[in-house]
Amino acid sequence: MEAFLSENPSEIVIIFIEDYVRSPMGLSNVFTAADLMKYWYPISEMPTNGKDWPSVTDMVGKNHRLLVFTSDASKEASEGIAYQWSYLLENECKFIYLL
Repeated sequence: MEAFLSENPSEIVIIFIEDYVRSPMGLSNVFTAADLMKYWYPISEMPTNGKDWPSVTDMVGKNHRLLVFTSDASKEASEGIAYQWSYLLENECKFIYLL
């Protein structure tokens, strides 16, 4: 992933982790060891309360091109990895039957 982001400076990568990692700092250590923190989109800049996300141009300009979300809410405070449901919405799935 580091090679991809390095070779493609205008691309953004979003990762959703179904998180079962229990080692303290396990995920953040992996991203640090892979030299990906320089691309990391910080939680402190993520929009809350219905605010808009920045434009792709702004994200690329700040080199905040790696967005990582976890399914484990505790990782936000302990590792700085965004809890997905604090920043994202899921559309409700409905089925329409046509007869």
